[in-house]
Amino acid sequence: MLNLIKSTMEKIDAQDRLEARLQKAWREQEKRVVVWRPDSRRMTVHHNGRYWYGSLPLGEKEVSIPRRWYPFGEYRESGNLEIAVELNIPWKNDRRVSGFFAKDAETGAVYLMHDGGVGGGRKGVGRTAFLAWSNLEPVRVAGEDDIRLAVVVAPVDASSTAADVARFVQLAIDFKEAAARGETTTPQALAAQRRFGKYFDEFAGKKRRRRLEEIEYISRHGDIVRAVHDWRERTLRSNEKIFKDGYVDLGVQAGGVLREIYEVKSSCERQALYTAIGQVVVHDDSANGDCKRFLVLPDGEAIPADVARALTRADISLIRFTFRGEKVRLSH
Repeated sequence: MLNLIKSTMEKIDAQDRLEARLQKAWREQEKRVVVWRPDSRRMTVHHNGRYWYGSLPLGEKEVSIPRRWYPFGEYRESGNLEIAVELNIPWKNDRRVSGFFAKDAETGAVYLMHDGGVGGGRKGVGRTAFLAWSNLEPVRVAGEDDIRLAVVVAPVDASSTAADVARFVQLAIDFKEAAARGETTTPQALAAQRRFGKYFDEFAGKKRRRRLEEIEYISRHGDIVRAVHDWRERTLRSNEKIFKDGYVDLGVQAGGVLREIYEVKSSCERQALYTAIGQVVVHDDSANGDCKRFLVLPDGEAIPADVARALTRADISLIRFTFRGEKVRLSH
């Protein structure tokens, strides 16, 4: 999982490595006027003949949220340069600023992230419109007490860094051109945006759950599986056997044939549910379809209506769990 980088020193280190990669690929440097409605600024930019970027620290006297300002755009040899997208990094993380850094908990790799908030003041331009149009897949980033959704722009220090950033900049340029042609305000586009907006609404309702609670669910995964094991063992028949392996949290076999399969998840967020459904379907290898499928999910969390219908179609039943001190309570 990705974790939000909060330390100012870590952010500065990530910025230094990111700019070193960009400047290695975008070697040209010059003073140019960068414009954004209704203002402009003369500043040093780096470019590769196709794309440009600038980098400036902005303090409290210049912006409401102090940040490292990273405007990017399409390069032109003459005239003013226009901003296609900003990949700003606030010194103190703030959701009103679209950019931030995140670290992979397993590998330690650091990534430049963006929440999709592409601005421009034009009809049909905005976060939901951009994400729905671009087909980019937001990922979950853990903060101090919540989860943030954003897309990975680029690793900050890899051979692909500059190319990945350029790809994102071009995507923002193409999106704004599509908006100018009216492609993001068609009935089909608006319907897609409503679906995407609904997804974000569902996620926003869940992200308020404290991060510590989610970590507890994850860390006590084994306790939950054990509770299911003990519950099922009480009614186990003589020809039945409980098992688990690297792919199945818990299963019940009878005569060597899979009869029941259980998958435990720490949340009812869509990605967790999609994964769980896929797991019980893929690993149900019963030939005659007699295997009973179960998801074991936290109590008190709602399942999106369309996912609930899919569970019914796939004949997947639910077991809910709650913690009572050291004990796990199951309801079904």
